Amino acid sequence: MIENEITLLKRDNENQALKLREADWQIIKNIMKSTSIFKVNSYDREVIQRDLIGMAQELKLRDSSLDEVIGDDVKDFANEIINSSSGPCIREIWLNFLEMLSRYFLFFFTAIAIGGYGNLSSWLGNPVILYPFYTITVLIAFVTEGIITPLFITEKGFKKNLPWLISMLLFASVTALLYFLSDNLGTREVQVEPTIVVSGLGFITAKYLNVKNIHRLAKGKKNFIDDLK
Repeated sequence: MIENEITLLKRDNENQALKLREADWQIIKNIMKSTSIFKVNSYDREVIQRDLIGMAQELKLRDSSLDEVIGDDVKDFANEIINSSSGPCIREIWLNFLEMLSRYFLFFFTAIAIGGYGNLSSWLGNPVILYPFYTITVLIAFVTEGIITPLFITEKGFKKNLPWLISMLLFASVTALLYFLSDNLGTREVQVEPTIVVSGLGFITAKYLNVKNIHRLAKGKKNFIDDLK
């Protein structure tokens, strides 16, 4: 993994989390799942987690806990934290999507080419259906993880399962639509190698630009980072 400001913070947060009580750590995890990159940029997110861990450690010394302090208002507490942050980074959202899209394309096409056809040259299919299908599948996963799941993560009972149900319904709808369209389009040769090469280059480029963006997000906020090195 390329080391940057976020990986340094994440590693320290993971080490500090080992000292927490399980109940406090579970509350922190639920709060953090509410703070996706659509609401808080990833650097601020790790700083928020660091502060919550510090808060839980202080409460532990005072014989108290996050549950006593926050109570049943986890959702409101998470929203207050989100509102006090510097918000999302649009560049980061796009780069994360491009990184996820290129990674999935690289994996899907390599796995199907080798596992299903035994070569990396070509197979019969319909690119008019194939490429939109994979793109929309990744988009559904990205939106579910970043927007839908955080909305329901602090809910209980049936509502907690809504993200999974919504994503399955979206996926089933897209699959059915493209299936009916494919009947009228026939098949042709799909070139695999160019897709794998473009996906690999796209993944490396998005990863590199993401790291550069993290440096930008952390600019002027490195005092704490310097203490972790």
